[in-house]
Amino acid sequence: MHQDPPFRQSRALRDLQWAIESPSLIMDSADDVQPPRLPDFDQIDIRELEAFLVPYSRFRIGEYFEGLILFWLERIRGVKMIAWHQQVFENGQTVGEIDFLFEDESGVLTHWETAVKFYLYCPAANRTGSHFVGPNVKDTFEKKMQRLFEHQLPLSQQHYPDVVQCRAFVKGCIFYHPDDERPGELPARLAPEHAQASWLRCSELFRFLAQAQNPMFLIREKPDWLSPALCSPADPDLLSYDKLQHHLETHFQTSPRPILISVLTEQDSLCHEVERAFIVPDHWPHIS
Repeated sequence: MHQDPPFRQSRALRDLQWAIESPSLIMDSADDVQPPRLPDFDQIDIRELEAFLVPYSRFRIGEYFEGLILFWLERIRGVKMIAWHQQVFENGQTVGEIDFLFEDESGVLTHWETAVKFYLYCPAANRTGSHFVGPNVKDTFEKKMQRLFEHQLPLSQQHYPDVVQCRAFVKGCIFYHPDDERPGELPARLAPEHAQASWLRCSELFRFLAQAQNPMFLIREKPDWLSPALCSPADPDLLSYDKLQHHLETHFQTSPRPILISVLTEQDSLCHEVERAFIVPDHWPHIS
């Protein structure tokens, strides 16, 4: 009986590879720094990785992403960790937190701020003041960049004068509606080669039927938003089109929260993600 390679069976390992190898969401001043050698993912102990991630695998996707990066830095690269989640105080008050402080392979004291972010491109004017709006409409790309580069990264310069290198390590995806033209000008710091996917209104769900043969669907719950979906055709979480439509229509009767889904087709006895999309209520991005 054919057995799938352990790598394919482990979502944690696929997420780790995505966290390391997926395109950066932003352009960063540290992009000219020599990148570390990529790990041999076949040699990673899956049980060790999965056990390591247990405390980070709750609802919050940012914490899960940080756990993946900590495993990479500490267990794979073997850097000397100085601090992580280090609170910074001024006059007895907490003014911020440093994600990662470590000595890299060359002994350089380095500060990393990490984030994983997802934004939907909305060309129409809206009350957020941005065209790149998060699933939580209070979050926009510009707000995140302002906080990251004007508040979080300067913390080490102010409180750890020996830090030589500061970097924002940000991964994620921008979701575009298929009928909208891509913007002629991107916001400052958004990488031109960013990862892209789609968003659709709930009433436009039928479009998936014309894009894939016999598609199945997965609703992606946090923190399972990172690597492309891969599962058995017998996975109980797989939904038909009709069941997905019913679930989404019911959801949007009581909540405006966009839902992330994967579209999958069967190949080589597994269901592979061929597309992912945020499904939003028809009035999105209405902001109260």
